Amino acid sequence: MNSSWRKGLCLTIVLACISMLLTGCWDRREINDVAFVVGSSLDITENGDFEVGVLIPLPGNMGGAVGGGGGSQQKPFIIKTSRGKTIKEAIDLLQKSLPRWLFFGHRRVLVIGDRLAQTVGLSPIIDAITRMPENRLTAFVAISKGPALEVMNADVRLERFSAESIREVLQSDSSIRVSLKDVISSIVAVGEDAMLPYLQKRKTSLKGHEAEDIDVIGFALTHNGIMKAAAKDDASNGVRLLSNQFRPYRETVVDGSHAVTIAVNTCKLKVKSVMIDGIARFDIRTDIQFSINEDSDLNRNYNDIGQRTHIEKLFEQKAENDIKKAIAIMQKSNADVIGFGRYLNRAYPGKWENEWKSQWETVFPKCEFTVKVDADLFRIGMNRENLAKKDKKENG
Repeated sequence: MNSSWRKGLCLTIVLACISMLLTGCWDRREINDVAFVVGSSLDITENGDFEVGVLIPLPGNMGGAVGGGGGSQQKPFIIKTSRGKTIKEAIDLLQKSLPRWLFFGHRRVLVIGDRLAQTVGLSPIIDAITRMPENRLTAFVAISKGPALEVMNADVRLERFSAESIREVLQSDSSIRVSLKDVISSIVAVGEDAMLPYLQKRKTSLKGHEAEDIDVIGFALTHNGIMKAAAKDDASNGVRLLSNQFRPYRETVVDGSHAVTIAVNTCKLKVKSVMIDGIARFDIRTDIQFSINEDSDLNRNYNDIGQRTHIEKLFEQKAENDIKKAIAIMQKSNADVIGFGRYLNRAYPGKWENEWKSQWETVFPKCEFTVKVDADLFRIGMNRENLAKKDKKENG
C-alpha cells in the first residue's frame, strides 16, 4: 500500500513539474481578431511624412456572382491609410484605429510611389521591413508612376482586388520577378544596384465596361537605393536581354512598309570583362532564339533561306540597339542594375577589392561596351507562307 502511494505521489510531482514547462496559449490570437494584409503601398507626403496604405480582404463580401444568388455588390476588400514620421509610426497609428490586429505575413505585393523612391529612397523601407520578423521577403515589390496608393486602389475587374492583379502581372512574362529579398541583396552589394518593375494605372473607357488596369511600363533603375531613371520601351527590352532573370517577351520590328511580330523565347548571355589602358571594357554576347507570330508581308516565304536570314539580321540589329539604349541609360544614371561590377570582380578579384570597389561610382560611367547578338529563327509557326496569299492564288 505504501509503495503504490509513493508511486502515485512521484507521478503527481513529475506531472506538476512538466506542466510548469508548458507555455500554453498565453499569446494566442483568434483568426477573427486578425486583419490579413495582402498588399500595401508606401508614399511620401508634401511635408515629408510617410503614408502607408494596406489592402485587407473582407471574406464576408466574397460571395458568388450577383446573378447567382447570395452575392454581394460591396467591394470584397477595404483600404486603410495612415501617416507618420516613420513607416512604423504610420503602421502603429493605423493599428490604433482598427479593431483587428494587422498581420503582414501574407502580404503578396508592396508598391512604392516613384516620388518616395526618387527622394528618400528604399533604405528606410528596407530598414522597417527587416526589423519586423513577420514580413515575408518573398513578396513582390514594384515602383509606381505616381502615388502608389492610387495603383493599390485601382478598380480592377478580372481579380477580386488590386493586390492579386498586381501580383499576377509581376510574375507574368510582362515583367521580371523582383522580390523584397532581391532588392535587399542588390542594395547592400557593391557593384550592383536594384532594379524594380515600373507600374502605371491605365483606365479603359469602353462604354459600359469602364475599369482600370495595371501595366508594367518598364523598369525603375536605382543607385544606392534611390530611383535615378526609368527604362521604357526599347530600353526595357534591352534590360530584359541583359538580366539574369530573362523572361520571354514579344515585340514588333519594322521591315520597310511591313511589320513582323516576333516572340523572343530564349536568351543566353555571356559577359567578358577586360582592362585595356586602364579602362574597364565589357564584351557582351547574346544568343537568342525567336519565333514568328505574325508577318504583314503576304509575299514572304520562309522556305527561302535568304528571307529567313534577312529577318534574323533585322532582329539582331534591333536587339543590339535595345541593349545599347539600356546601357546608355544605366551609365547616365550611374545605376548598375545588371551587376557589371560583379563581372569585373570575378575577372580581377584583387584589383577590384583594392581599387575599383571603392571607386565603382566613378568607374562605371566610363566603362566601354561592345555588343554582339546572334539570333536564330527556330520556329515560324504552322505555315511557311501567308495563307491569305495562297487563297488568292487558288481563287484567282
